Amino acid sequence: MPTSSSTSTLKLLAVAAACAGLMALAGAGTLSASQSPAARIALLAVSAFVLAGVGAAVALRALARRERECARLRTQVEDARALSDAVMNTTPVGFAYYDRDLRYVHVNAALAAMNGLPVEAHLGRHVSQVLPELGTALASRLSSALESDAPVQDLSLQVETPAAPGESRFWFGSYSRVRGSGGAVLGVIAALSEVTERMRAEASLQEHEGRLDVLTRSLPDYLWGGKLRDGMLRDFYCTPVVERTTGYPASAFIGDGPEGTPSPLWSEMIHPEDRARYRECIESLVLAPSTEVEIEHRIICADGRVRWVRSRAAASGLDALGGVHLGCVVTDVTDRRLADDLRQRLNDSFRRSATEWRRTFDAVASPLLVLSADGIIHRLNDAARVLFRETDPSGQPLATTSGAQPWSSATPLVEELRATHGSASRQVHDPESGRTWEVSAAWVGEKASEDPRIILVATEVTRLLELQAYVRRSETMAAMGAIVAGVAHEVRNPLFSISAVVDAVEATYGTRPELKPYLDVLRGEVRRLTHLTQELFEYGRPTRGEWTDGAVGAVVADALSACMLTSDKASVTLVREVSDALPPVRMDARRLFHVFRNVVENAVQHSPQGTAVHVTAEAVEEAGRPWVRCTVHDGGPGFKSEDLPHVFEPFFSKRRGGTGLGLSIVQRILDEHQGRIRLSNHPQGGAEVTILLPALSPAGNTGPTPQSQVS
Repeated sequence: MPTSSSTSTLKLLAVAAACAGLMALAGAGTLSASQSPAARIALLAVSAFVLAGVGAAVALRALARRERECARLRTQVEDARALSDAVMNTTPVGFAYYDRDLRYVHVNAALAAMNGLPVEAHLGRHVSQVLPELGTALASRLSSALESDAPVQDLSLQVETPAAPGESRFWFGSYSRVRGSGGAVLGVIAALSEVTERMRAEASLQEHEGRLDVLTRSLPDYLWGGKLRDGMLRDFYCTPVVERTTGYPASAFIGDGPEGTPSPLWSEMIHPEDRARYRECIESLVLAPSTEVEIEHRIICADGRVRWVRSRAAASGLDALGGVHLGCVVTDVTDRRLADDLRQRLNDSFRRSATEWRRTFDAVASPLLVLSADGIIHRLNDAARVLFRETDPSGQPLATTSGAQPWSSATPLVEELRATHGSASRQVHDPESGRTWEVSAAWVGEKASEDPRIILVATEVTRLLELQAYVRRSETMAAMGAIVAGVAHEVRNPLFSISAVVDAVEATYGTRPELKPYLDVLRGEVRRLTHLTQELFEYGRPTRGEWTDGAVGAVVADALSACMLTSDKASVTLVREVSDALPPVRMDARRLFHVFRNVVENAVQHSPQGTAVHVTAEAVEEAGRPWVRCTVHDGGPGFKSEDLPHVFEPFFSKRRGGTGLGLSIVQRILDEHQGRIRLSNHPQGGAEVTILLPALSPAGNTGPTPQSQVS
């Protein structure tokens, strides 16, 4: 094949010859016939040279075409070799090519990694020289492949290589003879893949199958399975232990039906009353594959006995034919069912007894607790549960019931009983709710008893104490009222005379300027004494109210209207927030008006200019009773802590010109209404007076009875 330089030279010569020929032809056209023979011979020589140039050009074009074809073939060969190398190096299967002397000619990366040696350590070496033990085993197989046109396969190649020293690996080998284009044997190619994990998995599977067989034979439960398709159970199988439960051997259920369906005995063994339910349960697995179902049903055994069993079945997903593979475990639960029936009868009996005891226990109106000896709450009735705000504290120590009066204050009483094993009682007062209980405790237990109990009974005495205090206060106030009324009556006549004299003096000498200051002082003092006399009469006046049922909103509005002039003079704003849905109360509207007017005027008098007095009224529930709560909050300095215990005492006043009877009269009127009054300082500043009036229930007048009607 010519080189590229010679080809270029020939091309130049051909071009030169072609040019010369063209010039000769052009010159020949100018020669005439008269020219000399020598000229004609030269012309013929030139023509011959031209023809030779043309032939050379044609030969060069053919040579170029052949060169291009050779280059294309070389490219295809190189691409095929690159593709072959890529496939050999990327496949996970190990490939090696050996010549007829069993020397390595080519090794891919996968086989080199399997041997634990680089590729260069294989090439040109005999198979037994690379890894002697492995090479000895491979040499005989490769020699057999060289002598046979059929591939040689081997499943039992067990090797140990540097890639996994000290560990036997299992390889699958396939060996094929390679022939050349003339039919001559060139060598042998080997494909090796590792099957160690598959061999181990097969061994493990065989071991597990043996264990499973032993396990299924040792279990009292029997198993069955098959494929459920088109409403039929096919390829049915069951474990031999089915005979323990049913009395039938496993062969009685297998092989009688078409396509491996169970014999009719399989369905006939289900109790007739349970067959439809059983079939529906099993077939539901087709509608919801990959789920589990469980059903308890009866079977009829070979000896005619009826046994209860629990069938727990599971299904795989739908296969290509719309069927599922079922597996079911059947457990004999006859003894458990009999025990459950007996337990149910006993539970029913105990439940009836417990219900009767609970009803009797809950019927006790007084709150009652039953404690263990270490103070753990075991039982409590409904009345006691209400005091725990309807949470059940059973199982908790009594000491942890903080905030649930009176029980949280009964812990010392329990400790006392644990030491004395007797009985004791104490009075417990809850300042937050204002309720008072008489808590009695008794130790209950026989001598040498291992499970003694402590019984706590709480009796609320709030109302009794309030009545006692009211009686004492009423007696005191009645005595003071009689004295005060008498004094007021005696003062009234002289006061009237003094007022008349002042009027006469003012009418006679009122035009004299020097007497006016004295007359103003006399007039002011007379008004103050008149106001004091009126309050004394109000304090000592016996109760003769006109009682009605109604909302206090109107009374509060009237009181605020009466205080409007006072608040305007003091530059204090009155803010009213009274709910429109207040429940009715039993009240004497005239005397209750006096309460609100007194409290609001007192708040205005103690508020600086530019501040506000807030009056609110709302329905609330405290201590388990409905109330109407009215609050008056002023902007003044608030109550002094040392004054709070004395504010309701008659004639106690810190305000200049005050009589000290205002709050005493308010308390007396609220006592008549069985209401309450609380004095405190608001967190944001100022005094706060809270008035509570008992609300009437919607069912009727279940509110307080006026004191004037109490015999």
